[in-house]
Amino acid sequence: MTLTGPALWWRLLVIGGLWGASFPLLRLVAVEMPPFALAALRGSFAALAVFAFLVLTRRLGGPLQLRHWLVLGTTNGWVPNVLTALALDRIEAAPAALIHAATPLLVAIFASVLLREERQGPRSVAGLLLGFAGIAVILGPDAVAGRASFTGGLLILASGVSYAAGTVYARRVRPGAPAQLALGQQVVSGAAAGLLSAPFSPGEAYDQPLWIYGVVAVLGVFASALPLTMFLSLLARARATDAGMVGYIQPPFAAALGALMLGEVPSTLVLAGGVVVLAGVWLATGRR
Repeated sequence: MTLTGPALWWRLLVIGGLWGASFPLLRLVAVEMPPFALAALRGSFAALAVFAFLVLTRRLGGPLQLRHWLVLGTTNGWVPNVLTALALDRIEAAPAALIHAATPLLVAIFASVLLREERQGPRSVAGLLLGFAGIAVILGPDAVAGRASFTGGLLILASGVSYAAGTVYARRVRPGAPAQLALGQQVVSGAAAGLLSAPFSPGEAYDQPLWIYGVVAVLGVFASALPLTMFLSLLARARATDAGMVGYIQPPFAAALGALMLGEVPSTLVLAGGVVVLAGVWLATGRR
């Protein structure tokens, strides 16, 4: 049965809150650790957390879904992790989360092409245009001034494209055993980023103080493993566009924690652009 109503929204709130918290946490450590090394550690901690959960619950066995692991470990794993780590060295947590909130718009674009049952109508097209206009409002001044935050915004948008592709892929193929799938995805994510960190990161990339490892461990367990396992389970029971609405939830958590942890208070223009983005998402993905 397709999830709707409270059963859908409490899951979206938990997943969105945990993923939203990842933006200020990543912002905190992205200036200290190279992106490939950071993505490798995040994926490794997440894989260990999922592995421990499966061992404790005696659910370690399961089907070998190598193709799904490779696809989702790339689209929803090391690629967006690296892009986000690169971005958050250039852009604050709140605008990054607001731009990332456009991911449901990207999901709607992919779904309209690849999922016959989720074709978009005129209302959705209007929402897509409105949402991307909101992104232009957020990034416009930075683009004119040639600031690094404009590059950061484009990197966040690119990570959203990757997540959207993975979301629609998972919805189309509907792989089973979400916990085992999350384990394979995180193993691929951590291993691929680790291999790439060798040529692209300096030898001392992993020579970091203990608090860096603590933050990355929190990221891996509570901002990757837990919400990812919940999200993969959600995709098996909800529409792709409904699951993609988790992007609604992330910005308030990211902005609040960014202000508390980093003293980053979003400007009025950023907030206005965020309202436009979320309005576009609502218009594009809301029920007819």
